[in-house]
Amino acid sequence: MKVQEKMKTYGSNTLTDSELISLIIGKRVKDRTAVEVADKVMESLPRQNLYYLGETCVQDLEAIYGVGEKSALALCAAIELGKRIRKSGVKLNAPDFSSPQNVASYLMEDMRFLSQEEFRAVYLTTKNQLIAVQTISRGSINASIAKGRDVLKYALRYNAAAIILAHNHPSGNPEPSHEDIAVTQRIADEGQIMEIPVLDHIIIGDGTYVSLCERGYI
Repeated sequence: MKVQEKMKTYGSNTLTDSELISLIIGKRVKDRTAVEVADKVMESLPRQNLYYLGETCVQDLEAIYGVGEKSALALCAAIELGKRIRKSGVKLNAPDFSSPQNVASYLMEDMRFLSQEEFRAVYLTTKNQLIAVQTISRGSINASIAKGRDVLKYALRYNAAAIILAHNHPSGNPEPSHEDIAVTQRIADEGQIMEIPVLDHIIIGDGTYVSLCERGYI
């Protein structure tokens, strides 16, 4: 039975990982079927674990025999769409950002896959409900020390009542560095002057997080 027929008859949840990928790849390439190409995609992942497909980029996929630019772009687009769907669901189910866990859950699937550090600010209402998430800078957290004014600039733009800082550790280990703590305390001090409190700084790792508020640094 062809993959398309199998999905129509039994549903997408009955398909293997390779079969799902093959539907995105589409047509066979030379001497390989779409499923065989999809098998090669799976073999390229560490421990052939689908989880790592979320960390691949277009260039990685194009390097696999049988995956052209169009298929690579389609796969990456599907991965990104899945992340956004998951993120939208979290937003609907947990609009209250009064707990570090809710903030981390909202940011996790997006930020855990980033290949470089990204520093963001989460802007909240007086009831700790999300207004917006703004990317402040990309690169080392050291480069973010001078970004306190940018964090507060957007707070004024969004008329935010409070701020939560967030950044990721590409290593997967969310333990804070001395620089992380220094940046947090500096921006918190600046926020206090403007009467816009910095409630927390969430550091995102690979499926884990650290709250600097819970650690007592704010």
